[in-house]
Amino acid sequence: MDFELSREEALFRDSVREVGERYVKPHWVELDEGKYPILEVASKLAEHGLVGLTLSSRYGGPDGTFLMASIAAEELAYADPSLAVPVYFLLEAAWPFIVQRYARESVKEEVLPRLTTGEAWVGIASTEPQGGSDVAGERTEARLVDGRWLLTGEKNMVTGVSIALALPYGGGFVTVTRTGPVEAKHRSITTMLFMVKRNGTVNTGFETRDYEEWGRRGIPTSYLRLNNAPVDPDFVLGDVNGGFKVVMEGFNVARILIGAAAIGAARWMLEQSREWIRGRVVFGKPISSYQSVSFKYAELSARLEAARLMVYKAAWLVDRFYRGEGSVSIMDVANASAMAKMLTVELAVETGLEAVKWFGGVSYFKETPVMRALLGVLSYYVGAEGTQNIMRLIVARSLLGREVE
Repeated sequence: MDFELSREEALFRDSVREVGERYVKPHWVELDEGKYPILEVASKLAEHGLVGLTLSSRYGGPDGTFLMASIAAEELAYADPSLAVPVYFLLEAAWPFIVQRYARESVKEEVLPRLTTGEAWVGIASTEPQGGSDVAGERTEARLVDGRWLLTGEKNMVTGVSIALALPYGGGFVTVTRTGPVEAKHRSITTMLFMVKRNGTVNTGFETRDYEEWGRRGIPTSYLRLNNAPVDPDFVLGDVNGGFKVVMEGFNVARILIGAAAIGAARWMLEQSREWIRGRVVFGKPISSYQSVSFKYAELSARLEAARLMVYKAAWLVDRFYRGEGSVSIMDVANASAMAKMLTVELAVETGLEAVKWFGGVSYFKETPVMRALLGVLSYYVGAEGTQNIMRLIVARSLLGREVE
């Protein structure tokens, strides 16, 4: 057991940190205010090989591991604690990887090289208006008509639709559809790469609009209304009626990177708070001298170290699983990734709440940006790749059996 990064990983961390310092940190507040386009930052990420980090060199990727992706997500979140930039990064590390695993070769060769150069986008369209955690109960219907799949339904809280529409090639979404009776539950789920724009041509059969969000405002979240939206059969991921496994695999890897991003934001909030509590004098002493403050700071710092180790372990398990090393199972990966998201996101939210209490009234003003970080991590506390109680359910079932409700 080795708790030290390899030389290659340490150099990679330093290079991502430099990218964050040069291209992300100077603009993250403007990003959050909607005054700086995320695609400007994304183009720099692509130039430095960070878009599609986990993709094979066969498709223009750098053959990065999920441990490297976790390191990058943390560093980018430290540079942008509102989480817009790390969300862009982590989505393009997780879901294109799933496309690489399950798409037909012609689709991979068309889409993935364009993604790594920043010309294309691949996201996830799973959540529906009635809920997002019950993937087996989703209702978006896909019918095979005259050799094409036609999708009808609505996807909610889809990140990056307007990004895909703005990019030169375009992009699509790993989309959960039902290709059989509802009663079949997960056995009638098929996952497809629904392209909103392909080779510069916008698809038909869909409507979309960006939401106005409270936080993490530098990256757009939208709805997708589908009305006989066409999908070429070649863009089915995996087998028809075998898509439940595909999308759950994507959630596993995405949750780890979400955990890493939460760690980066929590680290930023703790460092901002350290300077404040050491300089803020009350009753003749800095507030860091009071145990009610210093003990909580110590506790959060210790939990940060422990949570990072959980993220790293989950990433290590994923990398071993995909390399076929050891006896790591997909259930080991699912359990570890759920633990990582559960621990890190709640830690980040608690850190943010403590930070704004330490800053006091000034935290409520935009001149003190700590509130932006809290609103960013809250986006993952209330949902995205599974709610916190779903993370508990996954872990509980792993430990206690499927009868856990």
